[in-house]
Amino acid sequence: MKLVFFDLDGTLEDSRQDMALSVNRIRTTHKLPEMPIDQARGIVNRGMDALIEAALPEIIKDRTDISRLRLEYETDYMNHVVDHTVLYPGISDMLREISSHLSIVVYTNKPEAISRELLKRLDVLQHVNAIIGGDSFPESKPSPVPMQTIARQLNLSQQQAAMCGDTAADLQAARNYGATAIWCGWGYVADVPEPAPDLIAARPDQITAFIATLV
Repeated sequence: MKLVFFDLDGTLEDSRQDMALSVNRIRTTHKLPEMPIDQARGIVNRGMDALIEAALPEIIKDRTDISRLRLEYETDYMNHVVDHTVLYPGISDMLREISSHLSIVVYTNKPEAISRELLKRLDVLQHVNAIIGGDSFPESKPSPVPMQTIARQLNLSQQQAAMCGDTAADLQAARNYGATAIWCGWGYVADVPEPAPDLIAARPDQITAFIATLV
C-alpha cells in the first residue's frame, strides 16, 4: 500500500451545519424564507450544483443562475467554513499515523479551495499530499480519472491504493479505480451502501491498523 484516498464530508469531518447555515444566509439575502435546518442539512452532500438547485429553486431559471448563485454560496461558506465543523474523533491521529508511511489524497465533491482552507483550519492539511475537489477536474466521483491523474503525479501505481468514504459514490470510485474499498461507518450514511466494501471500519483507528498490515 502506497496511497490512501479519503472522502472529506462524512468521513474526515461533519460540515453539514455550516453548509446548511450558508444555505439559509443566501436564501435570506434573496428575500426567501429560511429552509428548515434539518432539510438544509439533508441537501448539502450532493455536489455544489445540485446543492444550489435544491437550495434555491424559486430563483433559478437557467445554468447562468446556478453559476452566479454558486459563487455567492461558496463565498459565504468560505467565510464560515469551520464555525461548527469538527473532525470526527480519532481522525487527526489516524491521518498523522498514515501520513508517516503513505501518501494521502482527499477526494471530495467540495470545491478544492474550500476543502484546502477547511483542512488547514482543522490543523490536518499538513498530513495531505493532494486534494481533488469537485471543481479540480471535469469529472468527479465516482469517476476514477482524477484518482488516476493524481496517482501518476505522485508516481504511484493504482494497485497500491485504498479509498475510504461513507457513500456509495466513494465505494464505486474505489471499484472503478481498482483500489481497496473501505467504508467509514461513522459518517453521514447509516447503512453499508453498494457496491460492497472490502472493509468496514467502525472507527478511524481500524483503518490505521488495517493499512499498517499492508505497508
